[in-house]
Amino acid sequence: MAFLGGALGGLFGVGGGMLISPLLLQLGKEPEVTAATCSFMVFFSSTMSAVQYLLLGMEHISGALTYSFICFVGSLVGLTLVQRAIMKHGRASLIVFSVGTVMALSTVLITSFGAVDVWMDYTSGKNMGFKQPC
Repeated sequence: MAFLGGALGGLFGVGGGMLISPLLLQLGKEPEVTAATCSFMVFFSSTMSAVQYLLLGMEHISGALTYSFICFVGSLVGLTLVQRAIMKHGRASLIVFSVGTVMALSTVLITSFGAVDVWMDYTSGKNMGFKQPC
């Protein structure tokens, strides 16, 4: 599963957590374990990407540090809210619902924005990479 998630994530440019999380849930893992596993995977993957960019001479490090701080704070807020909701309602299925909602929303938004970009390229006459067959 990890190999497949990594291959598909690299091929399509989506996070491995979005692919591994439903697979772990399907295998019967607890939602808390699934969330922790995916969080570690995302942390490891993003850390390795950051190291790669630093070794290649990435510019705008201050912007990257700013975004990483904002993401860290957002993660803490999200974790706190989810933990409170689970304690209040006593249902770990809130994590499953959250993952499903994010995946459905991202599917709709990515498809919509991609379709709009293709339509704008088509109507403006921009070269879309297709060549004459002969």
